[in-house]
Amino acid sequence: MAEELLALREQLLADTTCPLCLDVFEQPVLTACGHSFCGQCLAAVLGDPPRPAACPQCRAPLEPGSQRPNRSLGNVAGLARSLEEVAARPRCPQHGKALALFCEPCGALLCAPCRDGPEHRGHRVRPAEEATRELKKKLRRNLLSLQEQKKKLNHRGDQKSEDLQVTVRSELQRVAESFEELQQCLEEQKETLLAQLEQMSQELDSKSEEYTHRVLERQSLLDTVIAQIQEKEEQPAVEFLKDVGAILSSCEAAKAPIPDPVSPELQRSIQKSQQLMAMVHQFRVNLRSEIDWEREQVTLDPDTAHPRLILSKKRKMLQFGNEEQNLPDKAKRFKGSYSVLCSQGFTSGRHYWEVQVGEKGWWAVGVALESVPRKEPICHGSSEKVWVLQQHWGHYCALSMSSELLELKENLRRIRVCLDYEMGQVTFYNAKDMTQISEFKATFTEKVFPYFSVSSAVTRIRVCH
Repeated sequence: MAEELLALREQLLADTTCPLCLDVFEQPVLTACGHSFCGQCLAAVLGDPPRPAACPQCRAPLEPGSQRPNRSLGNVAGLARSLEEVAARPRCPQHGKALALFCEPCGALLCAPCRDGPEHRGHRVRPAEEATRELKKKLRRNLLSLQEQKKKLNHRGDQKSEDLQVTVRSELQRVAESFEELQQCLEEQKETLLAQLEQMSQELDSKSEEYTHRVLERQSLLDTVIAQIQEKEEQPAVEFLKDVGAILSSCEAAKAPIPDPVSPELQRSIQKSQQLMAMVHQFRVNLRSEIDWEREQVTLDPDTAHPRLILSKKRKMLQFGNEEQNLPDKAKRFKGSYSVLCSQGFTSGRHYWEVQVGEKGWWAVGVALESVPRKEPICHGSSEKVWVLQQHWGHYCALSMSSELLELKENLRRIRVCLDYEMGQVTFYNAKDMTQISEFKATFTEKVFPYFSVSSAVTRIRVCH
């Protein structure tokens, strides 16, 4: 049966094919000699303007205007075209039927049996032609929107990139020139300040010598006047009154104040120099703080804290408790050491945060890898997972795979911890004056977290805002 239908289709296509264009008839016309052609195909044979010609099939004469529309053949050709389109449609591999339906939720072509199956039952299914029309409209709207967006992006993006490139080039030149000028200015100020301080030092030496000389002279005068007064007190009245005026004058001279060796002007000059140095120091601190570093507002992670550690409500302060709290034993909670991590971890970039520490007790601040042991003890001096600065009752150490005892000029109160992930550096600074305390070199291949540890009741650590 299928072979017979296929043969009928082939015969129908043969009977409805134009002998000129070899395609299914389009608006066929019938010639006086009884042959049919597409209207446009025969018009091409007659020419423009139309002129007599020979029939392409039998060579009989053809006169312009003698052709008549062959509507019956046109209808049959339309049916043949539809049949060909139906035959050309993809078929369902399961049922062998034409995929003439479209399931919207699944976005799949279906045949009639597929539509009635359990997989698509209850879904919105429409004829493929109808779905195609609507989806084409939707795609067209998206196309127009995306083309407009592309146009805007290209225009705005290119312009923004060009503007930023101009800015960056300008900044490159400006930074170089500014730092050269700054370096020159600082060098000039340095020479001026050194010269002024040298002059002040010489003036102080001169004034000190002059003051010492005056003190010695005053001591000699006092010795003389005291001896004269003691001698005068023993004389009778007439002798006593002789030269008593000169002695009284000497008394007044001896009581006169000795000029201060340091003048107010010199004191003001020294104070001005100190103020200038404070400005230079603050400038250095600000420059080091702001360039290419991201200040992080880190907070303590209560899910990692050892049960003996007490965290504030805002998760900014940490202290050692008298007894263990009843907390869930989560996988990331420390049980082998009195430690806690922050919620924020880093896998790239340059970051810093500051902490306030006590002068007494035992504490450690620094960074730790995400894989740092949680249930076993951590030895700060032999661990490849932590890099810390530690205080043990006034003694400071830098600890990781080794231990370094630090000799500091003063006790630490505020510490800046700097992490450069790509460079593999952990650096500690005294936040008071940004002097470097210690630095570690490492290679980071996993997330790194701020790390804290305390083990004495008198110790508190506060994460600074």
